[in-house]
Amino acid sequence: MARRVGPAVGVGALLLLLTGCTGGTPADVGDPVVEFTAPHARSYDGEVRVAVHPLHVDGRSMELRLTLTPLGGDDTRDHRPIRVDELVDRTPVLSDVRTLTTYDVLGAASGPRHTAMLGAETVVGEPVVYQAWFAALDDQVQTLDLVVDPSWGSVLRVPVVRG
Repeated sequence: MARRVGPAVGVGALLLLLTGCTGGTPADVGDPVVEFTAPHARSYDGEVRVAVHPLHVDGRSMELRLTLTPLGGDDTRDHRPIRVDELVDRTPVLSDVRTLTTYDVLGAASGPRHTAMLGAETVVGEPVVYQAWFAALDDQVQTLDLVVDPSWGSVLRVPVVRG
């Protein structure tokens, strides 16, 4: 039976301050550990370049950072600003296969702690940063697997950085 790690009560106040985040710039998040091109996204029919950055643990929370770049191919959306919620699933999941533990985005379904999906926008060819916060994990864990969107498969062994 898999164990699920949900919201941590002590992190709630801190994360309330972070929920208004509207994405950053790629220079703010450093170098990715893996990049791939997804054939389509949540409701965007074009290709999306996805860059996955190391997971950052700070105290009792852990931050996921993705850089998303729409590459074109969606005739309806390519000529206007594209919202982050059109590019990425609202519920990325981290997992530790060794301990059969999954980590969900902190917060209730009605108010998860991640980039303001409707406020962060980009255009074709321009990257936007998506961030989500999870409960921190055991010090022994060095990597986690990530599912951003089930249709994209898993990103294996995303490094965990502490401090």
